[in-house]
Amino acid sequence: MSKKQNYYSDSTPEFTPKTLSFPDIPAYAYAADLAKELKSGNLDKAGALALYESMLTIREFEEMILKTRTGAYEALSDYEYRGPTHLSIGQEATAAGICSELGVADYITSTHRGHGESIAKGVAAIQAMDMTGLRRRCPECAELSGEALREAVMEDHVFRTIAELFGKEAGYGKGRGGGMHIADFRVGHLGANAIVGGGVPIATGAAMTLRLRDQRDRLVACFAGDGAYANGVVLESLNWAAQEQFTGPIAQHQFGLPIIYCICNNHFGMTGRAEGEVFGVDYLARRAAGFSLNNMHAEVVNGMNPLAVRDAIARARRLIQAGDGPVLLEFDTYRYYGHSLSDPRNEYRTRDEEARWRQVDPLPVFRKALLAAKAAGEKALAELEAKVAERNARAARRAADSPDPEPAEVIKYLYTDTRCDQVPAEFAKPRQFEEAPKIKRDEEDNVTCRDALKEALIEEMARDARVVCYGEDVADYGGAFKLTKGLLETFGRDRCFNTPISEACICGTAVGMAMTGYRPVAELMYMDFALMASDQIANQAGKWHYMVGGAVEVPLVYRVSVGGGKGYGGQHSQSLESVFCHIPGLRVVYPSNAYDAKGLLKTAIRDNNPVMFVESQLLYNEKSPTPAEEYLIPFGEAAIKRRGDDLTIVAWGPAVIDAVQAADQLAEAGASIEVIDLRTLVPLDETAIYESVRKTGRCLVVSQAVDIGSFSGEIVAKITAECFDWLDAPPLKIGAKNGIAPQAHSLEMAFLPSLDDIVEAARSLL
Repeated sequence: MSKKQNYYSDSTPEFTPKTLSFPDIPAYAYAADLAKELKSGNLDKAGALALYESMLTIREFEEMILKTRTGAYEALSDYEYRGPTHLSIGQEATAAGICSELGVADYITSTHRGHGESIAKGVAAIQAMDMTGLRRRCPECAELSGEALREAVMEDHVFRTIAELFGKEAGYGKGRGGGMHIADFRVGHLGANAIVGGGVPIATGAAMTLRLRDQRDRLVACFAGDGAYANGVVLESLNWAAQEQFTGPIAQHQFGLPIIYCICNNHFGMTGRAEGEVFGVDYLARRAAGFSLNNMHAEVVNGMNPLAVRDAIARARRLIQAGDGPVLLEFDTYRYYGHSLSDPRNEYRTRDEEARWRQVDPLPVFRKALLAAKAAGEKALAELEAKVAERNARAARRAADSPDPEPAEVIKYLYTDTRCDQVPAEFAKPRQFEEAPKIKRDEEDNVTCRDALKEALIEEMARDARVVCYGEDVADYGGAFKLTKGLLETFGRDRCFNTPISEACICGTAVGMAMTGYRPVAELMYMDFALMASDQIANQAGKWHYMVGGAVEVPLVYRVSVGGGKGYGGQHSQSLESVFCHIPGLRVVYPSNAYDAKGLLKTAIRDNNPVMFVESQLLYNEKSPTPAEEYLIPFGEAAIKRRGDDLTIVAWGPAVIDAVQAADQLAEAGASIEVIDLRTLVPLDETAIYESVRKTGRCLVVSQAVDIGSFSGEIVAKITAECFDWLDAPPLKIGAKNGIAPQAHSLEMAFLPSLDDIVEAARSLL
């Protein structure tokens, strides 16, 4: 590829009258049946029975939930179940059919009623494993062999699924996530999601990982219901997946995103009906026409027929292997029960409607097909049905009797204490297309904070091919603040690329990439925009390590800039670090100078937790000595910027500069001020704060965040609780006014805490 092709695209004015047309979308095209599938060799009798077993396992599991609620499930007649009850009874053919065409290494994401997909993914994987794989998955069954081993592993899968539903330590997420967040990373299940549509950008990010590794033999199947396809981040994800920079002339390599968006259209978002009520289209497959010239190969499939489902997935896989993804498939299915068991469903649907759908119930219909095609006899089917029911009953009893998590471990798995100290060999020598930009230093090694951050990115991207940088305008243009200029030319468009203006999808795809082995650095141009992505940051990035009992790590960095002090007004000036300090599971970092910015960003990229990395635009041009050689700054270690004995000032970000100036000014009047730069808010260096306050007896906490609800209040509370006997005055805090950032310069200067404000508050304490 030429440099022009690789880096840039252009356009030509063209205003000739024309009519735009769209490709047709096929619906219900499958015309075969089980007998024909067996005759053609597309499916053998064992495969047909395996498909039936998968559907049976799902149905038995979910009917257990239904019966347990009323005490009618005999094996659990004495067990009081509490937890979610979002059943997918009726949708088994969609889940089993899709997963029957997936390999163990393929990924799925699922929904809050995702028990079916979770069971189906595990069942299909276990059916496909050899003896070595089965023993590796379930070492406690290693003495078994043959079908006895496979059956033991299958029962273990059901047991761990039920145990998670019941909130037990033996569950897939050690009881931390429960049924709505169930995951099994050993077979590529990246998690069910209680946020409608919340898993769709995560799936899209996982497909990004597969694309970057050029793994055309693998794909992601993203399950989401019809209700999700009115959700903004879902539509953002479709647009993201269809970007022409993945397949067009500027692509580093032409490989469409390897993902199948599986719309499980059960006709009800919750209690609202999709068609005829809350949507303006008859089929959701039409959504694809808005994102791709090939309609994302959209198709409507009979989701009550597992053979039609697996046929559609098989064809979609071939498209993906040819590099022609993504694919969108709408599976027309039905759930026989309400949104939850508290929903009687009779207020918004009729018995006649349910009766019509019961006539195409996938289990009895497929059972008849098995008999008609002589794939199995009545005795064999009865034995299989009894085996599945007895397996579930044993697993359920065992799960109910298994230990609960220890209360003392209530926040275990909130963070991981690991980091990437050693890059795996396959990623240790990333390709570079051009020489990296040289960072300018003066004779005293001073560099700007902007260049220090750029140098950190260059060093980490050159160290580890898994580090990718993306966001709005970061590629050709170099970002709104020119911080990423040159990274595209150095590392190529696969590792530094522009994104749509889709903050939620930027942050959500980062979660999916991080879950599947990459280390994304995702940029949000302004911290204000993090509010648009708050679900993906708070409910997804921050929670998955905990909700799956430590089974996955989410190593990502969100770079967000704060524009306060530059006259940008209420929607581009907010210092929102306090908001994200309130979200357990996130690290929150806010450097005050170039030296710290470089060392902390490198630490953030190597940390295996999600990190909110806050950058003040006021500091981008500030210079300080910053070595060219590599160094890291540990999280949770504050810096003492001034030593003193009379008063402690605790600050972070640009407030540190004001605090130091205030200390110098007060020193002229004979006051000895100690200034602590926290550098990281989560984790917080409480020791440094307490030692200083116990020495000085007085404390002032300063930040540029709005004062009400600021993290400064948390620090004051900790000081009051831990240092009360040493205090000579009540600790004070200063922040921005409790209002909205104004545009007018005179008003903004009054809005933000000033040097004079800090000096005045300090004098009041002294």
